[in-house]
Amino acid sequence: MMRRWIYPVLVLVILSIWAMYMLATNQFGLFKPYWPLSLTMLFGSFVAGATPQGGAAVAFPVFTKVFQIPSADARTFGLMIQSFGMTMASITILLRRTPLMPRVLLWSCVGGAIGVTLGTLLITIPNPYPKILFTISLTVFGVALFISRWILRWPVTNRIVGWNIRHILVFATVSCAGGIFAAYTGAGVDGMIFIVLTLAFGIDERMSTPTTVIVMAVVSIVGFALHGLVVQDIGIVKNYWLVAVPIVIIGAPLGAYFLTKISRDVLIVAILVLIATEMLSTAILTPFTGTMIAVTGAVMLMTAFIFCWMLYYRYQHRPSIDIQPVPVAEVSAELEQPALSPSLPEKSIV
Repeated sequence: MMRRWIYPVLVLVILSIWAMYMLATNQFGLFKPYWPLSLTMLFGSFVAGATPQGGAAVAFPVFTKVFQIPSADARTFGLMIQSFGMTMASITILLRRTPLMPRVLLWSCVGGAIGVTLGTLLITIPNPYPKILFTISLTVFGVALFISRWILRWPVTNRIVGWNIRHILVFATVSCAGGIFAAYTGAGVDGMIFIVLTLAFGIDERMSTPTTVIVMAVVSIVGFALHGLVVQDIGIVKNYWLVAVPIVIIGAPLGAYFLTKISRDVLIVAILVLIATEMLSTAILTPFTGTMIAVTGAVMLMTAFIFCWMLYYRYQHRPSIDIQPVPVAEVSAELEQPALSPSLPEKSIV
């Protein structure tokens, strides 16, 4: 089928344009000083395609804490590189007809685009608070995810029943907040949507993850356009981007493919490992002041309350769901199919 050739043709076109530009401008020498950035994105791009954490969730802490790159440059790089890597991963997801949640996807993209625009042009959050707040929120979510999966052991489902205006407001608002975080860290909207889908609605992680990958790709493209065309502050970040592009357009789709082949528990463990790494790196490498410790404590309490409420909401609405939760084995079988199975009709997935 022609569909199977779309991805390799796109890779060939992108690599050809990239190689011609590098030759014409004599830029291949950039790999000598910046090869560690390429190596970082070898792992970061795979994470971007296989988990609900964008490549910037790996690049931002490594760039700022290990390579001492300014946070603004690390953020811009994250948006730029995800515009290619996560877009290619999204194409892979769509070509493989991986089950998605179209309505969640639509309103999350709208809210995320608004949020990243507001965060880039209007809203100011002083450093290092954006990254610290994002890290703390992820850490508390990791605890909640562990409790949900291995203590409560509630079954998962594959759809949100009774979609209405309240759901639209929830996902548009949450993704808008995530877009504001992405404007400062390069990531955030994908993780926040994943949290709501997982904790509040009990959606299987292997269905919510590809949905969030596409949302993050769209938000990254909007952010890249804002910094390239409106703010015009890319500068040296262009060099970082050039040495990573040929890696992420292969690494991210590979991660998206890997996602369809793993079990739910493997995915959850991978997410928890990433969260733990992020938490430890922030705690060790970020100098905390008294004010920052107080803010961190307040955020931990607030997010813990919100996540507990999400779990309570999920528990309260379980009896009213008029479909049976989807067993893990059944979802796994569905995700391995090249097309949507009859048990997962497209019109009922939201």
